[in-house]
Amino acid sequence: YQEGIAKQQVNGKDVTAHIYEYTTQIGMRIKNDVVQLVPKQQPVQMLFCLKEKNQKKINSHRWFFQAFGRVLDPNVCVLIDAGTRPGGNSIYHLWKAFDLEP
Repeated sequence: YQEGIAKQQVNGKDVTAHIYEYTTQIGMRIKNDVVQLVPKQQPVQMLFCLKEKNQKKINSHRWFFQAFGRVLDPNVCVLIDAGTRPGGNSIYHLWKAFDLEP
């Protein structure tokens, strides 16, 4: 996060969302309820989109598929609610199911 980088307007138009991107090669694991960093993992690109106006979950899902889906053209999209803690290999198994049966 950099103070002052998120603007309310750009070229006189109101901003509807702020998008932040980061690529990491640091993995994480939980051991005895402590989060530990695991270096030299596969790179993961993270995108975080903060909407200016909260219009509930269904609107956020629509937003994701209409905006990001068209640009990124992903093979698989997984939406996880804030606060959800997936099991150790659950995201991999979900992806693998789609990989085997597209």
